Amino acid sequence: MRFTLLVMVAVAIALYLGGWSAKWAVDHSSEIGTVTVGPWQATPFAGAPDADPYSKARLATVGNLTLGTGEGIQFRSASDDTGRALRRECSYRIGGSTPPARVFTLAAYLPDGELIRPADGRPGWLTSNNLMRNEDNSFALAVGPEARAGNWLATAGRGEMILVLALYDTPASAASGASSLSLPTIRRESCANG
Repeated sequence: MRFTLLVMVAVAIALYLGGWSAKWAVDHSSEIGTVTVGPWQATPFAGAPDADPYSKARLATVGNLTLGTGEGIQFRSASDDTGRALRRECSYRIGGSTPPARVFTLAAYLPDGELIRPADGRPGWLTSNNLMRNEDNSFALAVGPEARAGNWLATAGRGEMILVLALYDTPASAASGASSLSLPTIRRESCANG
């Protein structure tokens, strides 16, 4: 009887530690193969058939679809250029240029992956097709809850957010050159109540 009890305790401990270590590995798999450019991060091979099993499990858990290696690349940022977390109640200035791409989109998401849907009938994303640009093809756009003239990505609510810059049909999707790209800067301008 005592032997059976010890075996059951050992199996329970093994199952608990095995489950905990698997969850930890899946939660932290975004660091495998991650390319960082300023505040932006991408995992170029996350959508590839030969992606590591932890990245595949993480994508299955989160439920987000990612671009395949030939389709493009998604850069995500949860912080501004100084490392402060992006917040929906704050105003930001995003400026610079993007690598060559047929089209790109910029959208604001909640940390759980839900698209932020601002009030006033504004879409929660911008595309390169409707972006006003400078003569040198660079751009500047405002992100925040208050309406701004020019390029403006509306946000709503309070709390943290993530910006996702998706480049479609771009040579930048090759991981070998992704870390040397020039991506837009993210600068905080002001915050409501703080």
